Amino acid sequence: MITVTQLEYIAAVEKAGSFRRAAKACHVTQPTLSMQIQKLEDYFGVLIFDRAQQPIQSTPIGRKIVEQARIALSEIHRITAIIHTAKDSIEGKVRLGVIPTLAPYVLPLFLNNFCTRHPKVNLEIEETKTEAIVIALQRDRLDIGLLATPLLESSIKEHPLFIEPFYVYASHESPLSSEVAISEEHLKKEQILLLTEGHCLREQMVRICRYRHSKRQIQTNFEFASGSIETLCRLVEKGHGYTIVPHLARSCIVPRLGKIIPFSAPYPSREVSLVTHQSFAHDALVRALIASIKDSLPSELTRSNPSLLKPIPFR
Repeated sequence: MITVTQLEYIAAVEKAGSFRRAAKACHVTQPTLSMQIQKLEDYFGVLIFDRAQQPIQSTPIGRKIVEQARIALSEIHRITAIIHTAKDSIEGKVRLGVIPTLAPYVLPLFLNNFCTRHPKVNLEIEETKTEAIVIALQRDRLDIGLLATPLLESSIKEHPLFIEPFYVYASHESPLSSEVAISEEHLKKEQILLLTEGHCLREQMVRICRYRHSKRQIQTNFEFASGSIETLCRLVEKGHGYTIVPHLARSCIVPRLGKIIPFSAPYPSREVSLVTHQSFAHDALVRALIASIKDSLPSELTRSNPSLLKPIPFR
């Protein structure tokens, strides 16, 4: 007989690539986890994992079993979510993925509030990029994502939270520092500091500056890309051109070291949403997260005039 616990164990090993790390993630000893997987392999009469590989790999038949295990676990979790929603109860483990350009600024705003309101929720948070969050939602490795939208994915349901305007952050040595407001056409591609490939905010930076980034287009002896908005800001403060920052990221900026300059209206901005897979059924939990995040936002974001904002797509 196959148990839910065994399905959870093989899914954990596939994700971790290690029996030891999988056991730790499942809060059991390694011998306990190994024994249960061995029982499952004996039951099927096949090897699910090739122990000789490092990291551990599933066998060809094992991959099919693990994929079916994920589907079964997803349906089981959905039943639990339906029950919680029917009771309007908010509890259990929730796996939340957040993109790096939101995590440092949004999580500190709402996390304490949410955990205080909902002490029965065990929130597991992973910081990762948009594409990884979408794949994880589709494969039931995450429950909810917090990221920029629209995603244009039919399997994903989007719950818009707020629209966040962008600003130019320029060094005091930059010609831009004399401007009161910036027009997109005035930004020079040679001077911008960008995030690394894979960040949706990078693509929005590129679109704002109206060019497609490539090495051949950059006419400068200094080119730098980082995965961190803070790193870009520190470089700006040392006199290296300018970058583009979202509203909430202004908390990392020291005004005397650089200048924050708004754009001319309509203001380039990004839409931020909670997203779930279409099959995710715990509506009460989603509503609770939305309420906690919106309650924690600065008033200037909640009261902003949508007609003055121009969301920039990243796809």
